[in-house]
Amino acid sequence: MLKLSAGLALLALLLLAVSFVPWRGTANSPAVDASVEATGAGAVAEGRALFLAKGCPSCHRHDDAGTESGFIGIGPDLTNYEPDPEFVRRWLRDPQAVRPTTVMPNLELDETEIDALISFLGS
Repeated sequence: MLKLSAGLALLALLLLAVSFVPWRGTANSPAVDASVEATGAGAVAEGRALFLAKGCPSCHRHDDAGTESGFIGIGPDLTNYEPDPEFVRRWLRDPQAVRPTTVMPNLELDETEIDALISFLGS
């Protein structure tokens, strides 16, 4: 029984350690299949995955995200949003620099992630 308990404890520690290993890409972005290109449908799929992974549906609705769970309506509905890429780029880099009173957090996105989100929002 002691060996079983020790084995389960070791397995639990191993699983915990593995959960801190970053996915391919940045530590804050979901893994994306290497065969998916950064343009077109691949960028839209990556943007959708980021939209979900970053928790955007908590504050924003987007019908193509495939979920409404947790939506509390703090931010605008982005379903039919037609993004101005330069504005969205500035906004996602640092929302408080654009509008100091915003409750939108700075998600510390890199340029590739921002481009993918712009692709998703514009699709």
